[in-house]
Amino acid sequence: MRRSSIMLAVCVFAGCLVIWDGARAAAADSNLQFASAFTSGMVLQRQLPIVVTGSGPAAANVNVTLESQERSTQIDADGNWRVEFESLPAGGPYVMTASDGTRDVTLEDILIGDVWICSGQSNMQMRLEEVDGGEEAIAASLAQTPVRLLIMPKAGAETPQADLGTTWKHCTPESLRQLSAIAWFFASHLHQSPELADVPLGLVDTSFGGTSVEGWTPAGTLPNIPPDQISASLFGIPSAHLYNRMIAPLLACKVKGVVWYQGESNAGAPQVYARLLQNMIEQWRRTWQQPELPFLIVQLPAWEGRMKNLDFSWLREAQTEACRRTKQAWLTVSYDTTDGFDLHPREKAEIGRRLALLAQREVYGQNIVAHGPVFKEAVFHDDHVVITFDQELATRNGPEVRGVSLAAEDGEYRYATATIDGNTVTASARDLQNPVSVRFAWGAMPDANLVNSAGLPARPFRTDDQQPRSLAFEPLPRFYRVQTQMYALETGRGGSVCSLVVGGKQFLSHEPDGGTTIPSMFGPRNLAFTKVIGPRRLAISDSVAELEIACEEDSMTWTVTNSGDGPFEFHISLTPDVKIDAEGKSAQISRDGMKLHIDGIDRIDKRGSLVVTIPPHAATELHWTMHSR
Repeated sequence: MRRSSIMLAVCVFAGCLVIWDGARAAAADSNLQFASAFTSGMVLQRQLPIVVTGSGPAAANVNVTLESQERSTQIDADGNWRVEFESLPAGGPYVMTASDGTRDVTLEDILIGDVWICSGQSNMQMRLEEVDGGEEAIAASLAQTPVRLLIMPKAGAETPQADLGTTWKHCTPESLRQLSAIAWFFASHLHQSPELADVPLGLVDTSFGGTSVEGWTPAGTLPNIPPDQISASLFGIPSAHLYNRMIAPLLACKVKGVVWYQGESNAGAPQVYARLLQNMIEQWRRTWQQPELPFLIVQLPAWEGRMKNLDFSWLREAQTEACRRTKQAWLTVSYDTTDGFDLHPREKAEIGRRLALLAQREVYGQNIVAHGPVFKEAVFHDDHVVITFDQELATRNGPEVRGVSLAAEDGEYRYATATIDGNTVTASARDLQNPVSVRFAWGAMPDANLVNSAGLPARPFRTDDQQPRSLAFEPLPRFYRVQTQMYALETGRGGSVCSLVVGGKQFLSHEPDGGTTIPSMFGPRNLAFTKVIGPRRLAISDSVAELEIACEEDSMTWTVTNSGDGPFEFHISLTPDVKIDAEGKSAQISRDGMKLHIDGIDRIDKRGSLVVTIPPHAATELHWTMHSR
């Protein structure tokens, strides 16, 4: 999750009692009103009966109108009322009015269209302004067919809530910047379909980074799984609390479907995730009273990291299994959309497009290609295997087939060479006889290139039943080195400066999290994007933080930029052999007669690291000068 998102989440979580107290106050008001879920500017689901609820003086009669329909009812003893309108086609804007004879309440600017719930954790939460193509999408957004946005507050609650705590918004550059990028790219691609171009869309962004599927499941409905397999959400949010605050207030209105992008927080317990996800889907359908509510699931993309020593391949398998077991649930494959060196990849547009293809085919019934090739069977021979898929196959990025691996009875896999013939792949591996199992696109960062005619990737699969393990050789991100007569500097994992050698002496720590780091509650930030921007200039960044290094023969300038909404600290961890003499914002560090002078630091921490605090939307320069003996 990005630092700005973390700060927002913490602030909202801390302030959620204020929101809930407001809901109680509203409930205590005996004046006629619509329920919190019904507001001006909203989108109501087309082609389904429209149920509208509210509150008012007990025993009073209320008259409610929508478009040309009119309904009357009596407010019950608890002060609640409910009416039901016939379904309406896409259109609007409309006005809805409720009257009890003494007070009229009017909602304006209501559209009838399709409402999509977009939920999950940080990769769903990742804002449009943070991703590749986001600024261009924001600039072009006003030309889109009407889309309304509802961004739910990020918080939990002990009991199911009724108050939204927010309002529907029109598409403006300001509102779109805060919207889930996945949600917007999904909607914009839906509107490119002629059949859907004139259908208003309501996008409900109810996502919260660092959260597990347990937090999104109603209380008392978790399946019977071992306690040590339960995954926790960050911020100490208990199971069910996210459902209570971020889903329950939405249940008053029918929806078209759900887009779900979550699983990173559960990746350390893949053995139970399929059951947990399948159960959550069933519970949402039950409480929404929509037993066939469609779910579009984003399979986790490539990532180099681990959760409890397990890579994402095992969680991807669990997501596939949950969709296999669940009617009206479909999978979007994404392992090929990013290089895998960032837990929060900026390449969200293609995932949104693939989700839209799934919706067009499976939800809207359009005759288009929306799924990549899916494994059907494998026939094993003495020295090769013939693998059959459900579609004609092709390769991306060259004719060589990549991503197939084979194992004999010992279960040790070897990468295979393979050829394509229609919808079959014939594969064999060096020095491997009598293969008994096959895997495709398996591992943290799959190097696999089988696609169909539409360029959609084949779904990962395996035919063995081995227990999860992660031991494997995997690629590393690109590292860079600059060397002058005075010093040599190298970058390393996570966008760190991992080595600074002056006069043959190492000045930076090689311990874990040594060198340069930007600490966060999730561990050091991963500056996954590296670009050479000049002959002696390098920029390393994520969506919020950037380190630019400009090198001269005997000096350097490091510029640390923070484009986020909250401050962060930049740490430079030194080897224990270095001596530090600090004064104000300057320090002289030395080792065995070699000296460096650095300007721009804020303090020395208790571990002896140099620390600089970077305010939001600001940059700080660090000037290094090298001195020989």
